[in-house]
Amino acid sequence: MSLLFYFSLVIIIAFMFVHIFTNYIKFLDRKPKDRLMSFVSGGSIAYVFLHLVPELTHYEKVAGNAELPSWIESLDYSTYLVTLIGIAFFYGINQLNEKSKAKNEREENISQPSRYVFALEIFGFSLYNALIGYLLVDLSGEKIPDYIIYFVVFSFHFVANNRVLHLTHEDLYTNIGRWVLAFSVFVGWLLYHLTNATDINIAYFSAFLTGGVILNILNDELPTEKNSSYPSFIAGLIFIAVLLQITL
Repeated sequence: MSLLFYFSLVIIIAFMFVHIFTNYIKFLDRKPKDRLMSFVSGGSIAYVFLHLVPELTHYEKVAGNAELPSWIESLDYSTYLVTLIGIAFFYGINQLNEKSKAKNEREENISQPSRYVFALEIFGFSLYNALIGYLLVDLSGEKIPDYIIYFVVFSFHFVANNRVLHLTHEDLYTNIGRWVLAFSVFVGWLLYHLTNATDINIAYFSAFLTGGVILNILNDELPTEKNSSYPSFIAGLIFIAVLLQITL
């Protein structure tokens, strides 16, 4: 086993701890929290558009050279279409969540969505987290600094997502959801090492993940306009952009 194998395992375990202990991260007041969330969203957007989106060009070439069913080969920009599917998938879950919550508030005076929607949302984010674990090695390459950037960006991304899930589902998330999400990251990483991760699998999984990341950043990380901090957003964007320019 190489050093990078063990380092990637350390990153995965750290991701698991982020999921398990997000509930215990407390902020002293609202303003520092919103400045931090603005910083995180800026960094996440920089990572998406300077690393994940450019990779789609490479993955489109991979798809073009692969032997695929004729109906897929007939499609233009198939990896970009998968990115759109990722956006649509997580947007659909978000809409079901909002409609279920509104229905329960109106009919039962309960501020939470139904258990069915909770199960669907946890399934969606388990798939999302498994892809992040599965793609860790390929999206980080062979440099330890790239693994560190991957961890920084996605750990903050997890914190933002988990915070919303906890506020939405409360005890269901605390008792069940966070544990499922924590282990799903490990399951994805384990599947990568136990199965034959082909280039075409990586291409389409990365494309789907990119769509999910874009949608979830816009939904969960960007504070509302009146609470957001533009300087913090720009600082986060520049910070990750500079790191990527140095390491990639």
